[in-house]
Amino acid sequence: MSRMFQLLGAGILALAVATSASASPAQTAKTAKKAAAHSITGTLEKYDASANSIVVKTAKGEETLSLGSATSIRMGATRMTSADLNGHTGQRVKVRYSEENGKQTAQTVQFEGGAKTTARAETAPKTPAARK
Repeated sequence: MSRMFQLLGAGILALAVATSASASPAQTAKTAKKAAAHSITGTLEKYDASANSIVVKTAKGEETLSLGSATSIRMGATRMTSADLNGHTGQRVKVRYSEENGKQTAQTVQFEGGAKTTARAETAPKTPAARK
């Protein structure tokens, strides 16, 4: 009988160890620090094609941000490529970025104002025809 309790206890212990070992990676994934999301607004000072990065001048100074393959660059509703950035230095931008391990990577670059809009032109209200 005591042999049976020893085997039962060993089985429970093995199950407890296996459960805690398999739970650790899940807990680690939950407690892993996510990349913090931030945004800055300023003037696009420079685009560096070789480093695939931009420099944005803000009220606090200059910020250098990397551009990733998933970075969305827009002027109004128009999508742009990173190569288009050279022609838009000096313009105001809002950049949303994530920071992980001290590296800032832009998620979106949105040009503010000055964009060609595709809104419909306002028309004068129609007046009823004069009756004779």
